[in-house]
Amino acid sequence: MMVIAFNDPSNTWMDAVTELLGENEAAYFSTLRFARRQESYLLGRYAAKTALSSVLSEPDLRAIEIERGVFEQPIVRCGRNGGWEVTISHTKDLAVALAYPAGHPMGVDLEQIDPGQHATILSQLSEREFGWLNLRSAERFQFASALWAAKESLSKVLRTGLMANIRVYDLAEFNLIDSKEWEGLFENFAQYRARVWIGSNHVLSIAFPKRSTLVLEEQFYNSF
Repeated sequence: MMVIAFNDPSNTWMDAVTELLGENEAAYFSTLRFARRQESYLLGRYAAKTALSSVLSEPDLRAIEIERGVFEQPIVRCGRNGGWEVTISHTKDLAVALAYPAGHPMGVDLEQIDPGQHATILSQLSEREFGWLNLRSAERFQFASALWAAKESLSKVLRTGLMANIRVYDLAEFNLIDSKEWEGLFENFAQYRARVWIGSNHVLSIAFPKRSTLVLEEQFYNSF
């Protein structure tokens, strides 16, 4: 179950705290000092809990707590948890969360297409990935963000973040399968693949077991 949540400027997210956060989450939230960080935290938790609420049949979002693991990975705490986990990613105005069975590891990453981050991304690409990028000069910023998102989504599956040597996450293939949809295969983790969608302002990547089939509703394609 995947949920994409949009930050509506007319919303007062602070009003949602008592209806959304459990006790431990509320305690952590109280330590956040900046409005932008507070909003992104609430937006991410809303997306994650909405996704989990569906698969756990738990209507009370406060009963679903999402703690932070030692590597900042989300840990689901819920009395009704039948072995479900969640992966979360967000930008300043958008959040995405994917609830998945614990025995079927997945990772999601959302990136805003930002030319200001282009040089940083380029510094982390392999020689092979540079070659692909040079063939997409007309959409250089978008394509670089797509490569980066694929790596980030794999790091969510591995629960390492990008704390390992960046070459660990190198792509072996990156192929166009639809107008703005790509599929990446990994050099060092052949058991996984990534599906990447390039939108007008954002890039979304989902990493999942290579032999699995990813089924998304038409509404997803219309919203991204």
